[in-house]
Amino acid sequence: MTTSKKDLIKDLQFCKSLMDRLVEYAESNYRDIGYDRRHTVIQNDIIRLRRELNDVRNKLNWNYDER
Repeated sequence: MTTSKKDLIKDLQFCKSLMDRLVEYAESNYRDIGYDRRHTVIQNDIIRLRRELNDVRNKLNWNYDER
């Protein structure tokens, strides 16, 4: 089963909105000083964005099966 162009664009627009929110958060909340051993909000958002982009990448595989 292949992914339709409509579904692909929808998934990519979702990833774009995640990235836009990440940039907005960084502009208003990120400081150049300090380090925290736990994941910051920005790191967690990057992890989620990476996961979503990997899902899109997998959908583009010729043998993708939506189960």
